[in-house]
Amino acid sequence: MTRDVVSVSTATPVSEIASLMAGKRISSVPVVGVDGSLLGIISEGDLIRRAEIGTERRRPWWRRIFADIEAEAADYVRSHGRKARHVMTPEVVTATEDKALPDLADIMEKRRLKRLPVVRGKRLVGIVSRSDLVKAVARHRAPLFAQPPTDDAILQDLMDRVKAVTPSHLVINISVHRGNVDIAGVLDSTAEREAVLVAVENTPGVRSIQNRLILRPRSVS
Repeated sequence: MTRDVVSVSTATPVSEIASLMAGKRISSVPVVGVDGSLLGIISEGDLIRRAEIGTERRRPWWRRIFADIEAEAADYVRSHGRKARHVMTPEVVTATEDKALPDLADIMEKRRLKRLPVVRGKRLVGIVSRSDLVKAVARHRAPLFAQPPTDDAILQDLMDRVKAVTPSHLVINISVHRGNVDIAGVLDSTAEREAVLVAVENTPGVRSIQNRLILRPRSVS
């Protein structure tokens, strides 16, 4: 999480916000009150329909007759308004400081977010970006063992992992000798075989893999 968050106020000019996002190379910026509370967020998507660059929505006159007047007015404000309060999205998806990385990743993936504000109560205390998750991957290191796992322990771990990624685990034969794995069997797809091999590679204690997995021949009708 980044604690030194770039933010703006509701009165910050849209042109200044656009310059800030472009200069900092960030995809969104939180809008905060004088007390630090999170009031909204402005993303790139909020700035692509703007009168200054001629991208505001243009509807034919006959559609305007049947248009929702309130929605039309709100759309006008978003495309012509000059302050942050005019273009910000007030309903913000947030996370709390105690959220684990898997939970943050789930939220960002499901909501298609590039940046996720972190709050303590209503106060903005940080932000998590996709680059923060990438950095976490870069920092990850495989655990070091004071006592390497035994072949039996590796085999059991392997069987559990393979069972989790394929329903064909019953027709896969695995043996382990001094951390060297021999795996053989018949699978239905290349993706399934790749998933099994990735599961094996990620198993602690595995030193090498003898891959004898083959694909089931497809019947020709």
